[in-house]
Amino acid sequence: MSHYSKFSSSLLILFSCLFFFSLASAHNITRILDRDPDFSIFNELLTKTHLAGEINRRKTLTILAVPNDRIGDLASKQVETARTILMNHVVLDYYDILKLQKLKEKSNILTTLYQTTGVASYQQGFLNVTNNRSTGNIVFGSAVRGAPHDVNYLGTVASMPFNISVLSVSKIIVAPGIDGQPLRPIASTPKAAPAPKSAHSPPPAAEAPVTEAPVEAPADAPVSDSPTPSPADSESPADAPVADASASSPSPAADDASDKADSPTSSAMKPLAQSSLAFLVVFASFLTAH
Repeated sequence: MSHYSKFSSSLLILFSCLFFFSLASAHNITRILDRDPDFSIFNELLTKTHLAGEINRRKTLTILAVPNDRIGDLASKQVETARTILMNHVVLDYYDILKLQKLKEKSNILTTLYQTTGVASYQQGFLNVTNNRSTGNIVFGSAVRGAPHDVNYLGTVASMPFNISVLSVSKIIVAPGIDGQPLRPIASTPKAAPAPKSAHSPPPAAEAPVTEAPVEAPADAPVSDSPTPSPADSESPADAPVADASASSPSPAADDASDKADSPTSSAMKPLAQSSLAFLVVFASFLTAH
C-alpha cells in the first residue's frame, strides 16, 4: 500500500470518529419530547414557531417544558406571540435538579433565548429562580420587577449532562408586556394613607401649638427661714412698728453741742479757758488777803 493510500485511510477514520462523536453529543428536542406524550402540545408549538431547529443548533441549554394539562391558552395565541413567550422557556445554560438544589436560598437570574433578540426591556429576557430549602420547592418567574414567581419545578423529563436538560414546570411563564400588551414599569407599593381624623379626636401632639404656661407659686408655700430676708420678704412701711422719735432722732441742741465739741476751735480754746479761770481764783484770793 502506498503512502497516499495510508494517508487517505487515516483521514477517513478520523472523519468517521468526528461524525459519530457529533451524533452522540447532538440533541434533538423534538425526539426528546416525543418520548413523553404529556408534552405533545408543547412539542408541537416548538415546531410551529420554528424554535425546535434553533434549540437543536445550540448547546448547553435548559428547556422548561409545560405538560398538556397546564399549558393554558398558549396554543390559541398567534404564532409570533407564542414564539416570544416560548423563548423565555429556553435557558442559555445547563441546569439539572442537582445544580438547582445547590443554588443559594435567594433569587438567581437566568438568561433566556429571548434576551438574544435585542428587543427585551425591563429584564423581560431573564428568569428568576429561587431554591427554598425549608420547603424543598424550586420556583421560577419572570425577572421583571413585580412579576409573580409562582411557577414550580415538577420533575426532570430528560438530561444530557452539560448539553441539554429538559425540566417540567407547573405553567407557562409570561413576562409582563411580552405578549403584545404595552409594558409599564411596576411602581413600588404606595404607603397606606393615614386614617381620617375624628371630629372629636384631639390633634396630634406634633401639630399642637406649644405655649409656655405662667409659673405660679403655690398658695400654701412655706415662708423661707433664711437669716437674710430678700427685698421681697421685707415688711411694708404700713406694717412696720413706728420708732420712738425721742430715742431715734437727736434734738437740735444736742446736735449743736456735738458739733461744737467736735469742732477744732473749741478743742483749742479749752486750755486757755482753764488758765484764765485759775488766774482769776488766785487773783481773788490775793485781794481777800489784803
